[in-house]
Amino acid sequence: MTTRRTIAATAAILLIGTGAIAAGATAAQAREGSHPGHGPGLGLGVGIGHGDRVGQGQTLDRWLERHVDRTSTDEARAALKAALESARTALRDAIDAAGEDAAAREAARVAFASAVQAAITAFDTATLPADQLAAVTAYRSAMAGAIEQLRSTVESTRLAFKTATAAAQDQLKSALAAATTREERRAAWDAYRTAIEPAREAQRAATKSAADAFRASVDAARDALEAAIPSV
Repeated sequence: MTTRRTIAATAAILLIGTGAIAAGATAAQAREGSHPGHGPGLGLGVGIGHGDRVGQGQTLDRWLERHVDRTSTDEARAALKAALESARTALRDAIDAAGEDAAAREAARVAFASAVQAAITAFDTATLPADQLAAVTAYRSAMAGAIEQLRSTVESTRLAFKTATAAAQDQLKSALAAATTREERRAAWDAYRTAIEPAREAQRAATKSAADAFRASVDAARDALEAAIPSV
């Protein structure tokens, strides 16, 4: 009864469109595979929707890879793959242990993101020239922050919509339970849609604002990287 899936799809499009993959995570992402060196687009898990496949942690950022001189080795890639798999296993275990405890699930997500970032930092350290590492680290941090902000805003928007439409949803349930004809059921749904429209519009506006802020953050992170390593 909400537009959560619409918001999730919007965020997915935004993230895929940037070519930037960051380390937010959901329980669904913990069950995804990771393939360093292969294209993005399989589960970024910004904590929205149900298993929306937007990326896999910062294992590949196509835009970034065009702007650095990476010397990739089989050993470094193997270490990254192993570290990411370990992080996913820990996330699965933590999510299972958390059950319906929202705080514990959030702590698991944060711990997963931290482990992924540590693995990526180790990979960058092993495969990037010393004079590019600091700039790339700053870029990674800025991108992770932008995606986390998007995730947080989308979740806040979802909760605001749920709160704003709670009464209308209760009224809909009551009306449907009391309805005895198709016309009465249709009228109940029409009344519900009318009642939630202001909240839906507010949700759309907030989502657009979050999308605009995300794009601006991505542009700023890219500009800073290009300024730091202009010769590449």
